[in-house]
Parts: sequence; structure tokens; C-alpha cells
Amino acid sequence: VGDPAALYGSHVVLGLGAVNFWNVVGAYAALATPRDMRPVVVSGFQVQVSTLNLLGTAAYPACDWLLIMGGLDDQLLRYRIHMSVCSLFCVFGFFYMIARFRPTALSEHHEKVKAREEEKLDGSVDKLQLFLLLASLVIQAFGETVVTVLWPLHIKKLGWGSHEYAYLDIASKLLIIAGNMAYPALARTLGCRTTASLLPVAACLTSAAAFLQPDASAYGQTTHAFNALAFLSACGVMKVCFQHLATLAVPPSLQGRVFSLLQMLASGGGIAGNLFSTRLFEHETSFSGKGATPFLLASSLFMLTGCAVAGLLVVPPQ
Repeated sequence: VGDPAALYGSHVVLGLGAVNFWNVVGAYAALATPRDMRPVVVSGFQVQVSTLNLLGTAAYPACDWLLIMGGLDDQLLRYRIHMSVCSLFCVFGFFYMIARFRPTALSEHHEKVKAREEEKLDGSVDKLQLFLLLASLVIQAFGETVVTVLWPLHIKKLGWGSHEYAYLDIASKLLIIAGNMAYPALARTLGCRTTASLLPVAACLTSAAAFLQPDASAYGQTTHAFNALAFLSACGVMKVCFQHLATLAVPPSLQGRVFSLLQMLASGGGIAGNLFSTRLFEHETSFSGKGATPFLLASSLFMLTGCAVAGLLVVPPQ
């Protein structure tokens, strides 16, 4: 398939370009709106990203089949064509924003809202609150990565294969989209603090129920599918929740930097999840059998996060 060093290098370039591009767009969309509308904007942007991701994943087999029918039997060449299509959209978006994008001028109402926001925060940052939110987002990324990396291996213990995993993967993406759409209503109904406290606890319980005791019976398979899908949905909503709260915890002048820092720390949590999940998968303890240790660690961290948020989080006034 070519030089592995070139493959790793291209992957780094892809991450620096595409991922950074939509992070910047998401940060601008969130920070250009009033505080009371921010949960809607943050969750809406994540819904759009998740929906486009799902559409792209669903369209891949059909596009690959068309290339094969067109006589392109070389797999590497087809991969390059698929990646070129992706790059075309990124390049188009970049030059379109340069040529046509103009920042929206703030109305008098928005100027007053921004002034009130600055008065509420008084230009100061509560370091404990900010650290709590940043650490919570890192743990969210860590736990979600542990599950997504090891999930294909775990379902083999249930007697399932690639087809069942494909159905579960599509269902999880649909539930994440639905959860993100429901977040503004949850925040209004339960309150931001209660929502931020319950989501990690829900992730802890569902991940433990889904992965710590594999059972190949029909009941065990049903229990696993229900709890695994509920876990991934809770993780998706948790990410939106902590992003929203972190932008409220700092003055307007620092919100863009904090949003970027959130994305960087989430990437770090994902890297840690990849490292620990693969290295601890064969580890066995007195509390968990072989293959369950990474899930036990993730569940414990989620419970710790839920308790810390419930006890220490102070939601800034909106």
C-alpha cells in the first residue's frame, strides 16, 4: 500500500486541515450567538456534523461499487479517488469562506447581551470550574474511544460479526444525532447542572452493563445492544454539554481560545483511550476478567466525573 511513513504523514496533514477547519467553524458559530441560544447552536452544529458523517459512511459502498463497475479494480487507486473527493469539499469550503464569508455585524440587541455577559463574568475566570469542565471532556473522549476501539472485539464474545457491528454502528450514530437534538430541551427541563451530572453517571452504568459481563444468550445480546447504544448516545450529548458550559465559564474575549482548547484536550483524551484500551485489553484483575479492564476503568472514571460535577460545578448565569 505504499510507504507507511507517507501514510502517517498524510494522516497528520488531514487531521490538521479538515478537523481544525470544522473546529474553527463550530467555535465561530457557537460564540457568535447569545448565551441563551448557545446550547441550541452547539448541539445543532454537532447534529449537522454527525449527519454528514453518517451520510458519507452510507454513501461509500455505493460509490466504491460504481468505481469497480467503471473498471477501477486497483483498491489503492479507489482509495485515492475517495480521499480526493473529500479534499475537494475541504478546498472548496476554504476558498468559499475566503471569497464570500463576511462576519455578521452584531445588532444593538446582541451588543447589549455581550455587555451583560461581560458584566456577569466580570472579566475573571474561575479556574476550578474551568478545570472541572476540561477534565470532564477529556474523560468523555477517553471513555468513548475505549468503547469504540474495543467494541468490534467485544461483540465476538457474543457470537456476532461484522454485519451485526455495522448495524450497531449505524444505530449508534442515529441515536447520537437524536441525543444532540434533545440536549437543549434537557438543559431547559432539568437544568444544565443536573444534566451535566446525570450524563456521566448514565455513561458509567450503561457501559458497565454492556461490557463487563459478556453473555452470548439472546437476553445478553439484547442487553448489550441496548446499553451500548445508550452509552454512546450519552457520550455524544455529554460532549455537547461540556462544550456549552465551558464557553459560558469564561469571558467573551477567551471563549474562542477555550473552545479550541476543548478540541485539543478531547483529541488528547482520544489518544489516551486508544493507548490504554489496546494495552489493557488482555489484562485480568480480581474485579474483571480478560478484556473487561478497559471498560471497568472507563466506567469508574465516568462515575468519578459525575460525582465531581454534581458536587463542584457551578453553572454561570445565562
